[in-house]
Amino acid sequence: MAGEAFNYAITVGGAVIGSCALMRRIGPGGLEIGYWIHPAWTGQGLATMAAAALLREAFTLPGIDRVEIHHDEVNKASGAVPRRLRFTEVERQPRPEEPTAPGQVGVEVIWRLLRGAVDQGTDRPGG
Repeated sequence: MAGEAFNYAITVGGAVIGSCALMRRIGPGGLEIGYWIHPAWTGQGLATMAAAALLREAFTLPGIDRVEIHHDEVNKASGAVPRRLRFTEVERQPRPEEPTAPGQVGVEVIWRLLRGAVDQGTDRPGG
């Protein structure tokens, strides 16, 4: 179905070094942000910059009142992104499927940011 996911490449100097997306998989009114950066490029703020750009765009879409980021509990780098962007951790839950990547423990951390938190806070998420 059109408009279910918005996928983007993250590039540096023309080379694709990661990806990011807005996905309609958390129910009506919500979008989930996903991101992945090649290990050679982590720790440089690229995932945070990509997520901040997606967050700004998410709230320009009609009917969107919340944005979430989900990650495995042991993935501290992924968890740092929503923390920097002022998301609130709302839940930790066991994933229904087995861990899908090496080192995962199968506990999903869910972070959420509501439209009003951006409107009333700053015009720059994480800024």
